[in-house]
Amino acid sequence: MTKREVMIRIETVRQELADSLFEDQNATDEPMEDEWDDGQEFEPAEMLMEGRLITGSDRVELVYSESELTGMEGSVTTVGFFRNDPTLVSMMRTGMVRTALVFEPNKRHICLYNTPFSEFEICVHTLHVDNRLLRDGVLYLDYLIEVHGARAEHCKMTLTLAPSANEDTLFS
Repeated sequence: MTKREVMIRIETVRQELADSLFEDQNATDEPMEDEWDDGQEFEPAEMLMEGRLITGSDRVELVYSESELTGMEGSVTTVGFFRNDPTLVSMMRTGMVRTALVFEPNKRHICLYNTPFSEFEICVHTLHVDNRLLRDGVLYLDYLIEVHGARAEHCKMTLTLAPSANEDTLFS
């Protein structure tokens, strides 16, 4: 197992959707299409964080602490996948905010999201995963997400790795 200190640039873009992602609120179970509307307002965000890239023979994990900027200070996020199935990505959060999100292309997953104030269901419908984390240091997720009973959003997230000041290269 190899552990490397890395810098992680997280870029996200969010756009509100009109439809619900939960089965009980939709009449159809047809796969959802990419409904990105370039003319609609969206919320871009970019953060730079320190983290660790942990590579084992079977599994790869990217671990970082959430900051006050994310509203999840005191939580640790682990983004992971198995080498033999890099398009099935999990995102685990522990600490003040706890959740386990699953990103699997063309699949819907219902997950629980726990905060100090309440617990609620989240529906994640993944449209696309482009996982080049071990080759190019990039993981791209395109997904729809909804807190049950609240607004749904179309999200695009890109995680880009760079060597930390303590490391010469990202991969050796």
